[in-house]
Amino acid sequence: MPGNQNLTQLTAMLRFILLFFALIILKFNGLYAQDSAGATTDVNDTIQENIIYFSPEDANSYIHELIKRENFWRVDNDTLRYALNRLMDQTFEPFDSVRNRLTQFPFDSVRIRPSFIVKNDTIPLRWLNDSIFIVDTIPLEQNPLIVEKTIMKKALDTFAMPFGDRVPDARFIIDSLLQVKDTITDIYIDTLFLESKNIQMHKVAEETISPPILPPGSRISSNFTEDSARIVLTESTRVFVADTDSPFYIVPGLEMTDSLKQAVNTLLTYTYERDSILVFLNDIDGRKTPLWLTTQYDDLYRYWVKNQENDSITVWVGNPSKYDITLLLEEDVNVERLEKKPADDIPIHTLQPERTLAKLEPLEEIPVYWNYGFVSSFTLNQNYLSNWSRGGESSFSSMIDIRGSADYTKTATEEEWTNNGRLRYGFVRTKEQGFRTNADMIELNSQYNKVIRKKIDFSSSFYGKTQVARGYNYPNDSVVVSRFLNPGTFTIGVGLEYKPYKKTRINFSLLSYRNTFVLDTANINQTSHGIESDKRARQEMGGQLVVRNTTTIWDGFDVKNSIRLFSSYLDKPKNIDVDWEMNVEMQINWYFSIKFNLHLIYDDDVLFPLLDDSGEPVLLPDGKPKKVPKTQFNQFLGLTASFRI
Repeated sequence: MPGNQNLTQLTAMLRFILLFFALIILKFNGLYAQDSAGATTDVNDTIQENIIYFSPEDANSYIHELIKRENFWRVDNDTLRYALNRLMDQTFEPFDSVRNRLTQFPFDSVRIRPSFIVKNDTIPLRWLNDSIFIVDTIPLEQNPLIVEKTIMKKALDTFAMPFGDRVPDARFIIDSLLQVKDTITDIYIDTLFLESKNIQMHKVAEETISPPILPPGSRISSNFTEDSARIVLTESTRVFVADTDSPFYIVPGLEMTDSLKQAVNTLLTYTYERDSILVFLNDIDGRKTPLWLTTQYDDLYRYWVKNQENDSITVWVGNPSKYDITLLLEEDVNVERLEKKPADDIPIHTLQPERTLAKLEPLEEIPVYWNYGFVSSFTLNQNYLSNWSRGGESSFSSMIDIRGSADYTKTATEEEWTNNGRLRYGFVRTKEQGFRTNADMIELNSQYNKVIRKKIDFSSSFYGKTQVARGYNYPNDSVVVSRFLNPGTFTIGVGLEYKPYKKTRINFSLLSYRNTFVLDTANINQTSHGIESDKRARQEMGGQLVVRNTTTIWDGFDVKNSIRLFSSYLDKPKNIDVDWEMNVEMQINWYFSIKFNLHLIYDDDVLFPLLDDSGEPVLLPDGKPKKVPKTQFNQFLGLTASFRI
């Protein structure tokens, strides 16, 4: 036993010696290092100290401090700062929890009732006297009150005393002792100082403040405190208050909860549809196919699935919703391994496809209500003579005729509205006479039709006519006889229209109103246009008959006639005004045509001087020339270049 104890003690001593030498070896092998200051630091501890570790709460707190830190961000609305805020919102609570809380909130159970909120405000006052005060909210560098003191002295008459002349020094002593002093204090308001500071003074008289503290019509009431040192302003506002069980206090209206619920549902739906998840489908070789899981697309995508033998089948992958995936195997898929077989053993499969006729549905006709048209024609004539023995004069003439139309047709309601305008202007130039106008006209026509019976329509029409340039009675080119809106004529009519043939229309306006006017009677003689000398306009009520017809002689050769007859019910109804225009056009090709235009006008109110056989005007007994109505005639023939749209 003693021998065993000695052996045990020896073994313990050897273990201690080995451990001591092991520590020395480790020290010299570098597991302990000296830092630059000479301090000994454990290397493993240094590595662990350089590793940054955050718990979710610590990371959120660290980012929050950086976001709120002053002078940390160059721009307040930086995109990185916005993204960090969004990240912090997600760490506080997942979106699904927010959505569940919002959808489960009882918006419909919130009760809202009207109530009043009373707000009080106190204004300090400074009284200048018993009835005048100012609002004491602005510090003043001097007292607005001016105080003046006056000392009054009263002395006794010592000369009236019996001993005054006998004791002179006694009189002086008595005067100083018997003097009576009285001090009078006057207090004034420094109004100039208050006006320089724009401070208003208020006066109280019979419990009325003048001028008032509050503007007229104000809903705020005012009352003095008991010591009259302040005025208390009280404002009562009508508001809508939610019940105390809800998180709301003052709400904008009774429908607030319904609007908030609808807005929350809209944003939740929008966020749900907008959010998406990207997943990858991996095949056996590690190739990845991206697939977005969203709620906006439900199309199927083809995906090839292979095995170790490189056999593949087609799988259609769909995404009906953000959290659902649809897998569909390709139809008619037969998986067979390639193997060597005799030719006689190879099966041949034949498939007979099903053939059926598809059902055809007629196309729906898209109605076209408006139809537009534009035609412009230009005529140019030139004639040059030099040393021509038969005589004559060189000339140059041109004419432009522009027509535009806009027609509205609605077959369902059998309505039609036609609108067209026309500008016709021409001139001729000779060496001796210069430029002269030979055609000038602006026409506007608008007509509305509604079918009453077959070929008979109810009709209302508007027709206006004037000219562009100034007009002269050549050879006198110094006196202007007409210009734009001088004269001007417009006619409004209501009646019926009969269409016996496709290109023939007969419009009879039983009730028509025609107005012929001259605006500038100072320079234009209105009597030349059928207007009385003391008036600017001639107004007529009557009936109007308009006949339009187009006759095609052969292809490309058309004759168009338009005649307008007007009879005044109130002034010579038998005298009918005639306006007839005929156009004969023969088309040569797409661009050129030969046009013949004949325009005839007869107006019983437009008078011309009557000439005798020698060409001199016939005079009346008073010496004035006799005037009679005459037929106005205008004719044109030429080769025309046309442009159509």
